[in-house]
Amino acid sequence: MRTLTLSLAILLSCRWFAASQDTSAYQELSFISIHQMAPMDSLNFDFSGIVSKGDSIFIVADKPWNTFLYSITFSEKKWIAHPYRQISSTEKLDLEAVDHCNGFFYLANEFRGSIYRLPTSTAEVQTLPINFKENNLAPSTWKNAGWEGLTIDCENQVMYLVKERQPRNIVVVDMNRWGILDQFDIPQTESNDFSDAKYLNGHLYLLERNGNYITKVNTKTKTVVEKYHYRHIASHPNGKLYAPEKYGMAEALLLTDNEIWIGLDNNGLEVTDHAKDTYQLTGHTPVIIKFKRPAGF
Repeated sequence: MRTLTLSLAILLSCRWFAASQDTSAYQELSFISIHQMAPMDSLNFDFSGIVSKGDSIFIVADKPWNTFLYSITFSEKKWIAHPYRQISSTEKLDLEAVDHCNGFFYLANEFRGSIYRLPTSTAEVQTLPINFKENNLAPSTWKNAGWEGLTIDCENQVMYLVKERQPRNIVVVDMNRWGILDQFDIPQTESNDFSDAKYLNGHLYLLERNGNYITKVNTKTKTVVEKYHYRHIASHPNGKLYAPEKYGMAEALLLTDNEIWIGLDNNGLEVTDHAKDTYQLTGHTPVIIKFKRPAGF
């Protein structure tokens, strides 16, 4: 009897675990196209953040030698990065996120945990005096588990800073006094990290890299409204786009009226045979994947 009871308990535990991992409730994003970066030089370009401003798209990369805010243009299946603004700091640069508000670009430096504002007339960034200590936060100690996302509710002067993992966290900042308003995580735990975010119309759109999800969160209730996955492109059973790599690579999220763009940081890895055969990718430069934005999402 004891053996039967134990066996039943194990069976129920396995079923619970399988159910907890069941993501069939989340629909896949509808794929449009994939575009690979045209090579610039011999150095890795580790694509890490993206923002739109008017009709232009701007990106950042997270290596110390990527000391520019870049604009990008598209040419057939390629995209080209053009140095747009020099970024200068006394700190080592590890730029992981970018947004724009009222004429300024805002940047997150994961290595130092600093948040910058890029003035319109100079290359030297201004470090924002955010009072992290009042909430016992120490971003300078987080290193590779630090800031991966930065997005702004410009109308209400609220900034959302997204901590990647260990633990993942969303820190809400009052841009008028640079104090902490709140911090929270979302309840769903299918993924263990965040890698970018965008704010739009009262909602945060979070990029959950290791789970291949885009998650829409109501900023007032802090609840998940809707969630879609893109694993059928980034983590297909026939192979990922780059290898060898067991973790997710998505680090840049952009929403347009009708599309969702996801940029991968491939850390200089070569494309897989699957990527070559399916999407005609070559070499070791990053990609932007475009999906249809679902109605109401």
